[in-house]
Amino acid sequence: MRLERSPSLKWAQFYPGVDNGLNRNDRLVRSANSRFIDADRVLHDRIVASTDRIIKMMPAAAKAAAISSIDVPSLVFHLALGIPSVETDDPETAERITNAIAFKRRLIDAAGGALTAEKVRALLGHKTIQAVYKAVKDRRLLMVEDNGTKLFPVFQFDGNAILSGISKVLNAAPQTTRWAILQYLVGGDEGLDGMRPIELLKGSEVEVERVVRFARTLED
Repeated sequence: MRLERSPSLKWAQFYPGVDNGLNRNDRLVRSANSRFIDADRVLHDRIVASTDRIIKMMPAAAKAAAISSIDVPSLVFHLALGIPSVETDDPETAERITNAIAFKRRLIDAAGGALTAEKVRALLGHKTIQAVYKAVKDRRLLMVEDNGTKLFPVFQFDGNAILSGISKVLNAAPQTTRWAILQYLVGGDEGLDGMRPIELLKGSEVEVERVVRFARTLED
């Protein structure tokens, strides 16, 4: 039962006695019907009740990413990223949205995963996240957005630096969407003899130039 969508329901029906501990002010909040709610207990019960459903909804790659999380913020991030969010009653629209979500996740997986802006800030040694977004604006760093979540594909980093070829690719196709650029980088082009651009970008200047040359064709 999704309680947050039924404001007329009385929480006491489901959590009897929660308004008896009024001395625990740090854990109690006032609901819309002016009853005090034990927020910790309600949230805990909702999370536990949703666990099986969340796991079943997540694709294998998302589960693997969540398992590898090193802290709680990272775990929450990967869980949120792994849950499909289809808000429509039309089956065809729902299928189209679901396919688009799955396609984006395959691209992210092929790119070696993705980092959050805060992870990138720490990796590159910047003092602020604004410096990360400036690098995106200056076309030195590839960022894609998925349902409002800003993602930075892992392949573009070499230690604590950004691969120099990334800027060349981004500037070679300024009118192309970042998702299309990512698709090209992880998928390649027939003219690259089966090599993926993300692999060539770590090679010689000649190999990088090949990637940039084919990136220009994305604008055609």
